[in-house]
Amino acid sequence: MKNFIKWFALLTFLQALLLSCISSEKSPITHLPFKLTEEGNWGLISSDGTIVVSGEYSNPPYVATEGIYIVQNKSGKFEYFRAETIPTKVGTQYIKASAFSESLAPVIENEEIISVINSKGEIVFNIEDIDGKKITSCSSFSEGFAIIENEEGLKGYIDKTGRIIVKPKYSEANNFSEGVAIIRSDFDKKSYWQIIDKKGEIILELDSDIKATLGIVSSSLLGYSKSEQLDSWGFLNLEGEQVIHSSRDYVNVSPLFGNLFIYNNGLKFGVADVDGKRIIPAEYDQIEYSDNGYFIVKKGDVWFIIDNENRETTNIDFTNHTSNINGNIFVKVRDKYILINSKGDRIGNTEIADVALNMPPLIVSIDLQNFNKTILDLFQNIGPGKLWHFSIGSSASEAANLLGAGSAEFLKSTRSLTTKRVATNIESIITVGFSEEMAVAITEREMLRDMWGRAYWDNVVKGYSFNSNSHLQDISANIKLMSDLKGKENEIVKALVEIARVSGFSIDNEKSGSIKLSTGMGRTLNINYAQNTGVNLIFR
Repeated sequence: MKNFIKWFALLTFLQALLLSCISSEKSPITHLPFKLTEEGNWGLISSDGTIVVSGEYSNPPYVATEGIYIVQNKSGKFEYFRAETIPTKVGTQYIKASAFSESLAPVIENEEIISVINSKGEIVFNIEDIDGKKITSCSSFSEGFAIIENEEGLKGYIDKTGRIIVKPKYSEANNFSEGVAIIRSDFDKKSYWQIIDKKGEIILELDSDIKATLGIVSSSLLGYSKSEQLDSWGFLNLEGEQVIHSSRDYVNVSPLFGNLFIYNNGLKFGVADVDGKRIIPAEYDQIEYSDNGYFIVKKGDVWFIIDNENRETTNIDFTNHTSNINGNIFVKVRDKYILINSKGDRIGNTEIADVALNMPPLIVSIDLQNFNKTILDLFQNIGPGKLWHFSIGSSASEAANLLGAGSAEFLKSTRSLTTKRVATNIESIITVGFSEEMAVAITEREMLRDMWGRAYWDNVVKGYSFNSNSHLQDISANIKLMSDLKGKENEIVKALVEIARVSGFSIDNEKSGSIKLSTGMGRTLNINYAQNTGVNLIFR
């Protein structure tokens, strides 16, 4: 079983640049870093296999979008270059730089202000403070708009001239797609999802029971989940009608391409249509849309191409690939990368040692020490008996599905699961402990024979199932501070305590390096910390 949460996060990150392939528009990705030989340096190759820059860089540059790529220089700053036989520099050098999209890119030239430059390297506008609040981040542009965020963590939108379309006021804001954007507002410990148009006007209030969305409209539909564990998904239209009801048949879903979407049923990946018909059965370890009705699928360690009738289209199997970019895919066959089309047919005689889908940043941010925001970025949710998506009392099967931790048989004799959460300059190892072993054996009584041929009856293990009596009983987190956050354990703990108190905890006991909090429902939160050694939490 795959790590579905990781798959979902990766999909969300890449969809802004790759979803254009799904909608049959040309992808903004134009060139990828590559090496001719294992010992060689990195250059750039176009998505159709044309070598543009050869052996220029000791480290891989970022993927080029709209013909412009980013390189980090020896001083640690970033520079833009055109993907040409003789690369020409665009603009100056920057502390932060993002991908070009719609001929613009947000950058940070100094620590104080975000600028937006054009493809000539000229500053089109600077992003000023709004209502006395500093703007700390700006995304790449999508359908003429970029997402901005202020120092309080609230988000809004600007257009390509720098005009404010929506002042920062949302807890979450997503890129525009098909003329609309998905936003979220938080009030009284509840989240409210809405859809806005390009004037910033609300065109639809989503059901208050919705816990999460895919954040992007595709084929006029939006993926949503009403599950606290985010393990059942469906689709609704722009009138708010449920086209596919949220179901545990769909533990995860992708945005739509045409009338199809990729889903995971908790074990494997398949493809379904908006009528709920299973186009490709859930029998693959991973699926990606290729193009023109073809799919890149994985079984075990091998990838190959199938059509929408689940038929393998060529005899080319591969162990790695770059996804479909403008109709072509670089795939690794044995120890070389070759180029194939959407169907899987080989294109030309290109053979290279390595190619990397090294995606450029889609956002630039000014680093402010906002410890509350840092903690919330790390955990997303802290409440009585809850951390991230884990809740005290959850069943073993729910936790396993959330993490993509494996089958019941794989988890036999297991009483804990571990995952890692990462935010800027901070990471946490989260461990969840269970009341009993997560899986139990399924047995049948059978007649067996011993070494002398004598018959006897015994219970024979036929398989394993999740233990219905096993529930999550404690959640612990080990927090590591890095870079600019090193040594700031006291500030992080203050932020943790503040967030915990707002969510219903009160302090029971406090002494140097240790704080105990509890709720009226008997839940406890213990925090232990020391400067330069990190912070430890445990929920019970």
